[in-house]
Amino acid sequence: MAGIRCIEEILKLNRQMFEIVIFGSEPHPNYNRILLSSVLQGETSLDDITLNSKDWYAANGITLYTGETVVHIDTDRQRVITDRKRTLPYDKFIVATGSSPHILPIPGADKEGVYGFRTIEDCQALMSMAKHNQKAAVIGAGLLGLEAAVGLQHLGMDVSVIHHSAGIMQKQLDQTASRLLQADLERKGLTFHLEKETVSISGTVQADGIQIKDGTSLKADLIVMAAGVRPNIELAVSSGIAVNRGIIVNDCMQTSEPNVYAVGECAEHNGTVYGLVSPLYEQGKVLAKHICGVPCEGYQGSAPFAALKIAGIDVWSAGKVHEDDRTTSISIRDEQAGIYKKALFEDDRLAGVILYGDTRDKRRFLDSLLTQRDISIVKKQLFAPEKTDTSFKSMPSSETICQCNSVTKGAIEEAVHTKDLTTVEEVKHCTKASGSCGGCKPLVEDLLRYMSSGEYTEPAGTPSFCGCTDFTEDDIIAELQRKPFTTPAEVMNQLGWKTKNGCRKCVPAIQYYLEMLYPGFIQPEPAAEDTCTLIPQMYGGRTNAEQLRNIADIIETYSIPDVSITHSQRLKLSGIRPADLPHIKNDLKIPAHSNEHRRTLQSIRACTCGQNRSIQQLAAKIERHLETLSMPACISISLSCEADCTAAAIQDVGAIRTPAGWDIYIGGVRRTHAGALFCVTDTAESTVRMIKGLIQYYRETAHYEEAVHQWMDRVGIVNIREVLFEEDLRIHLLENLKTDLSLIQKLPLKTGAHKKG
Repeated sequence: MAGIRCIEEILKLNRQMFEIVIFGSEPHPNYNRILLSSVLQGETSLDDITLNSKDWYAANGITLYTGETVVHIDTDRQRVITDRKRTLPYDKFIVATGSSPHILPIPGADKEGVYGFRTIEDCQALMSMAKHNQKAAVIGAGLLGLEAAVGLQHLGMDVSVIHHSAGIMQKQLDQTASRLLQADLERKGLTFHLEKETVSISGTVQADGIQIKDGTSLKADLIVMAAGVRPNIELAVSSGIAVNRGIIVNDCMQTSEPNVYAVGECAEHNGTVYGLVSPLYEQGKVLAKHICGVPCEGYQGSAPFAALKIAGIDVWSAGKVHEDDRTTSISIRDEQAGIYKKALFEDDRLAGVILYGDTRDKRRFLDSLLTQRDISIVKKQLFAPEKTDTSFKSMPSSETICQCNSVTKGAIEEAVHTKDLTTVEEVKHCTKASGSCGGCKPLVEDLLRYMSSGEYTEPAGTPSFCGCTDFTEDDIIAELQRKPFTTPAEVMNQLGWKTKNGCRKCVPAIQYYLEMLYPGFIQPEPAAEDTCTLIPQMYGGRTNAEQLRNIADIIETYSIPDVSITHSQRLKLSGIRPADLPHIKNDLKIPAHSNEHRRTLQSIRACTCGQNRSIQQLAAKIERHLETLSMPACISISLSCEADCTAAAIQDVGAIRTPAGWDIYIGGVRRTHAGALFCVTDTAESTVRMIKGLIQYYRETAHYEEAVHQWMDRVGIVNIREVLFEEDLRIHLLENLKTDLSLIQKLPLKTGAHKKG
């Protein structure tokens, strides 16, 4: 699953860059291993869990060898050798061998009737055995073991679960949740033998029972080993590649051999081997960007979360689940309703969550975990769960529906509208939502029902490019990244523009993207017949008598016909002749910016309360750090105190000073009520750094003319937080911003060819 997801990401970035060959030991194209338990439980079929058919491989020019195993990597000659004596050269080689069930090294483990639970063949064998046998035993009560046990019980077998620990799912649940789950599963017919160690399997050729260390035994015709997995690292070991528990990789997923990579359950990153699908897909995205030459900060690890896939039982956990001397906790238990919720905190910040019986709020809790929300906010989530009857109406487009594949509500809405999708299966094939663990399938079904109801209002369309080209906006950006274009005319000529000189929409967009790649690439000066607008820079909205007298003299000297006060507390001089523009800028003796031909941050609105001089000074500081930078779209930023909070909360970016620090909001311009609370900072300096980093990330990733709220919906507020809350990534953004400013300020106002490093 991780390996092919990586290939899918490569195809998105540069379909023509590589000739792709894939080897797979199994006789099938890639399929969803996570849903094998759902097949066993009768909820889906083997055909339904195929992720990419053989036709998909052919359509994408991929050579697929199924039932063939790579047995050696010749890293000196950069070639691989298979068990069929096939030899192929490579430029880049990706090891995605996954893991295998840990078969306990005990007598009788090789008998007939003993299986792991990892492949389609395993699933088919269990289903076949269940038709002719009555008693089954599952060794291991983790996620996979419990799902297998319920599946076998569904097939009519009498199932016993043997587990070495005192509690089931002990890695994902605390003792309370574990006992609740055990009681519910016992009501379904499972029998548990806890704190028991299996020492041997009895029988002649066919297994017929299990021997326990305490001298007891169990009858079993079918035995499933679900005692964990082991990364498949044999290929790496035999090829001289560094391994530990898994194949050791760096942040770019490179192994000790520079052109050999590893991804998925076989890879070990910073001492951790991940066994859940969401982290593995994140690794695949990073790897794809790296080998395609697309700038990427590397894989930084993932916050683990897990859900049990058993009908009628809702269990979900994320992050830390066991208390220690560094943690505190808040828990709620409703015994009558069978509901248990627990949140763990470190330094008053959310560190982990367990939800049992009611998992409706798992998206909000995961968001809070990623953003390290404090106790006061999480308390409200625990005691005031989200109401399902209004959740979709109030849910922003950026809200993630499918955590495994990072599919947002907005992405599903767009797919439904553009491709006339009506079923969950169609949504899965189009967006991959519910295509991995399947835990979000009910949510996707509910969203489809909501979209077909009379309450649904279709969201505004997303930004698109113009009719001068068949390229999408993302296509254009990718082409500009790959080729050293220096002028819009060159871009339009080489990319086959239908309209020779472009239009009012595409030309400024190309100019903006070129400036992002080539700081100093300034748009052409206005034509002589045009008029200009100029806004003198009054940092923080403050001025003095000398500045005002000088501006008044300039208005008279150059006969400027139109002077007004903007909503951002600035003077706007309009109707200026282009020939007068450089002279006026010189005479002003203060910075001034025009918004006619280049979008820049022109002002930051600050609280005007007399006692809030410090807020005006902070606004002035941010202005000085951001002035002259091009922006994808007009942007409003406001700083205020709690007594004057409305203005700040409904801007593109707003910061409100509170007794504890600063609350930063984003995306409020689209509505008359507050934007989304992005984060809380504790000092003025950290507020400046966060706003600067946020603006730079917006500049680097937004489409031209894409407003902050549109960008937030498309990229996702969780993703934005993940980037800005990671110190190394934030520092990198601030360094990029500093570099852009220095290049823009030093280069002459003409087309530059000074590419960003």
